[in-house]
Amino acid sequence: MATASAGPRRRTTPAAAGIVFHDATWDDYESMLKLVGDRPIRVLYDRGEMEVYMPSYGHNHDAFLRGRMVDVLAEELRVSYRGGDTTTHKRADLDKGAEPDKCYWFGEKARQMSGKVRLDLPRDPPPDLVVEVDVTRTSLARLPIFAAMEVPEVWRSTGRSLQFLHLQEDGTYQARPFSRNFPALPVARVAQFLKEGRTADSTDWIPAFRAFVREKVVPGRRNGR
Repeated sequence: MATASAGPRRRTTPAAAGIVFHDATWDDYESMLKLVGDRPIRVLYDRGEMEVYMPSYGHNHDAFLRGRMVDVLAEELRVSYRGGDTTTHKRADLDKGAEPDKCYWFGEKARQMSGKVRLDLPRDPPPDLVVEVDVTRTSLARLPIFAAMEVPEVWRSTGRSLQFLHLQEDGTYQARPFSRNFPALPVARVAQFLKEGRTADSTDWIPAFRAFVREKVVPGRRNGR
């Protein structure tokens, strides 16, 4: 991966999938984003700590699977949505920045994002859902960054487990058995589909998930689940 320096006197620490720059400034962060550009490299920033890392293949495939799930859910539930993939979420006023694996705006927020070519926080609304895959381990905690940006729900997996995390009034995330954005969607069933999707052919896996949504999730919404 790229080995650029954030500054001549920046302390660095090796991380599992990259490197952490200590005592980095916001200008260092902005410079690193420009240096990385469109490369498949992520940059996290939280109040002076900056991590640069490269996701693994397994990381990207899990993100793809969950992205397809959200596509199917929105289509079958007739929910307006916009996806941002690995769009950079940064707020100088919070001194924080991150690049989620996937992010989505639904309903009115999706309509607000229509036609946008660049995310401008906090003028633009934060996404309703962020998808985070922790197969690639990072040293900086990403959840506090998304909490500070008021992202109401995060789907987080470690490769072995999946959590639907709901933002609480105290600024922390708590795991819940159902999705906040799709209230009839159980985390246990989604985890099972993800496990199957890692080895199944997509031409079989996607129709199976769509059938599940039509049978269980759509009726659940009608019944007020």
